[in-house]
Amino acid sequence: MTTSAFKSKRNNAAPNDAEADGHISNNVHATDTMEKTDSEEDTWSSTGYNYINPFVHRLQIDNSIDLAKIYMLTVLLMPIRVVGCVISLLSAWMFACIGLYGLTLDDLKTRPISGWRRQFQRITSGAMRTLFAAGTFHHVKLTGQRASPKEAPIMVVAPHSSYVDSIIVVTTGPPSIVAKRETSDIPLLGKIINFAQPIYVQREDPNSRQNTIREIVDRARSEDEWPQVVIFAEGTCTNRKALIKFKPGAFYPGVPVQPVLLKYPNKYDSFTWTWDGPGVLKLLWMTMAQLYSRCEIEFLPVYTPSEEEIADANLYANNVREVMAKALGVPTSEYSYEDVITMSRAKDMRVPFPGDIVEIERMLYSLGFLPDSARDTEIIADFLSLKNTDHLDIFTFAELLQIDSKNPQLHQLFALLDHYHRYTVNLKSFLICSQFCKLKNEEIIEFLRAITNLYCESSQHITRQNFTRILRHSGKLTPDKCDALYFAVDRTNRGYITFEDFEHYTKDHPQYKFLYAKQEHLRRTQAGGKVKKTH
Repeated sequence: MTTSAFKSKRNNAAPNDAEADGHISNNVHATDTMEKTDSEEDTWSSTGYNYINPFVHRLQIDNSIDLAKIYMLTVLLMPIRVVGCVISLLSAWMFACIGLYGLTLDDLKTRPISGWRRQFQRITSGAMRTLFAAGTFHHVKLTGQRASPKEAPIMVVAPHSSYVDSIIVVTTGPPSIVAKRETSDIPLLGKIINFAQPIYVQREDPNSRQNTIREIVDRARSEDEWPQVVIFAEGTCTNRKALIKFKPGAFYPGVPVQPVLLKYPNKYDSFTWTWDGPGVLKLLWMTMAQLYSRCEIEFLPVYTPSEEEIADANLYANNVREVMAKALGVPTSEYSYEDVITMSRAKDMRVPFPGDIVEIERMLYSLGFLPDSARDTEIIADFLSLKNTDHLDIFTFAELLQIDSKNPQLHQLFALLDHYHRYTVNLKSFLICSQFCKLKNEEIIEFLRAITNLYCESSQHITRQNFTRILRHSGKLTPDKCDALYFAVDRTNRGYITFEDFEHYTKDHPQYKFLYAKQEHLRRTQAGGKVKKTH
């Protein structure tokens, strides 16, 4: 069915009830007042389509007795724990300062610490272990056999889910870590991290990856007694429900690695710190208000790479991940750290359901909407003439998209968009998502141009209110800045501007250069990126 035929059919439908639900009416004569839920950008992730999103965590404590314990311990025990943590941190910093006396960063990079400094290194690690004990981790259970640095120069740790994962560093000795160069300047912690002789990454250096790999290899092959290097291969925090793609950095050297598993078998998960979930202050409070917290560290057998794995770091990383996932009893997932960047980008640009945008993109690939289908563009062109677009059922949605209503991918997409479980979807939300997925690697100005007709009849007649609605998807401009920009473009006070006026003005003013920057670092999500179950 063509859009015109669909429009004719829909025009005889019941009046739009969008206003009653807090949505903007698509009628061009409707009020210009914009509601917050215009395109459902206040909701982060859907629960309609059941899949594992490794970046979403919910902490709910419904038991009244447990809540009473938390409030009681907050008053009686938390102040003592905070004092203990502060004293432990200051002690570790003091011991690190003593151990580092007379050493430069170059000295730490060229040879391992030895003699009395090594003893102070262990004392510093012990003081940091006391910090964790003060913060409820009284006992850490160790299982398996830890390999020596010569047997496995690298410890690959997963899953990475929390700021408390550094407990592995203070519990095992301490090993070295791979860290940003800027961490050496952090008050107190900078000295402690330096004393562990980390491998620093210079992000501004284009050869940073090669230099990091070379330093790991040099340490692995050195006759000196360098500590092992700890690497969290996932590269970002997850909810531990699946192992996401491992970054290949730990596997480029082609040396044996020891997989290490982190587990937190507690009643409530007050540690997981993900992209969509409780903030760090709430997690700290909930953790410190517990009587104790459990942590288990399991050392798996050393994994020695084959010739094929040495030649292919990604193959090596995937095979180690399979071993670790099997030991944990969780699936593997094709999600990666780059997907978090995409989700964050979508959230900043007020794209509906940013927590589900990667899965939505996969469904669009499966349905043939990506990379270059014109169907959604055609719908946008006629969007304001359509009726009842806030509440499309599955059959109307399929008819409009010209897809078989029995298509399973369509049903999965529909479930993702049906955030409120009303068996209907918002067409505007879908179109904004589809345009973001299609243009996420392009300049922001191209995305804004693509969605203009969702808010006004023509790009040649954009009012101030509609301009604000469009520019809210720019990611950086507040309503006040949008108003200021609008009046700067509308110098003749016509009461409207064109998209070309807006584009010409912003091109000449450097403060708007972000509108013309391509986002080529955002990874393209292909169809079929499913969670893989372990056997």
